[in-house]
Amino acid sequence: MGQERVVDAQRRAHRHRRRPVRGQRESPRRDGGRARRPRLGSVRRRQLQLMPALQHVGKHDGVAAVLAALAADGAVIVRDFLEPATLQHFRDDMEAHASGHRAGTSADSQMVQRFWGANTKRFTRLAHRSASFVEILTDPLYLAVADAVLLPNASDYWMNTGQMMIIGPGERAQWLHRDAENWPTMCKPAPAGFEVTLSCLFAISDFTGEVGATRVVPGSHLWQDYQRKADPSEVCQAVMPAGSGLIYSGRVLHSGGANSTADQWRYGLHLSYVLGWLTPEEASPLGASWADVAHLPERAQRLLGWRCSAVNDA
Repeated sequence: MGQERVVDAQRRAHRHRRRPVRGQRESPRRDGGRARRPRLGSVRRRQLQLMPALQHVGKHDGVAAVLAALAADGAVIVRDFLEPATLQHFRDDMEAHASGHRAGTSADSQMVQRFWGANTKRFTRLAHRSASFVEILTDPLYLAVADAVLLPNASDYWMNTGQMMIIGPGERAQWLHRDAENWPTMCKPAPAGFEVTLSCLFAISDFTGEVGATRVVPGSHLWQDYQRKADPSEVCQAVMPAGSGLIYSGRVLHSGGANSTADQWRYGLHLSYVLGWLTPEEASPLGASWADVAHLPERAQRLLGWRCSAVNDA
């Protein structure tokens, strides 16, 4: 009777043994058993480990740390970039103006409409709209990074644009692009090409994946073929808290992310510099009058186009 029970148990175990999928072989394990399939959780963890990510540095880490990450990845997140008081004052000023500003663009071009976004608010003239903007414009760390990146190719540089980019609920992601494409003949891979512009996207509100944190393709500034399309697996998002800044090369692929929320707006400040011998995107002297800038430091006046280049400034 006992032997019959043992045989019956062996039969049941054989019937319920997991069988291999047709066309596949189970590899033997060292202990003589069958190899286990990896659990879904472990596969997911390995996938996450392979996803690209941006380096984070603290503002106190200094210029060298920022430049090292920028050279390697084409972009770097700087934590605690803005002082809390500066951040709050600037955000208050921007929210006051944004409340009466409509989303989208009046341009007839479908390409411009798609790039700007149907539910994204954009506006410039920030030196006129907020005194706190000048503090950001002349931030010592940002200027030191810009000096290192841009001055090898020019005697001076000035502001390309200071632009609010406020991504609204339901907005689609932009297509990936390079800021240096504003000057097409200058947007070339190394060694023929060199840096002509440097940008920083300051998080005026928290940048999460859901509200449209900026998408970046780390290392794309080093590609030898700028016509190559990025694979989705090469794209990451610059998730960062308010007050942080994403400094990035003019030659790295990036774009605004999609806002999948129902009621949240992503407040971002794009501030970029360009070589002094190139025409900037924004005509700053028309956006900030002499009355706006007469009391500002000389460096701020020059960045805003109200002084000659440093070499010729008497």
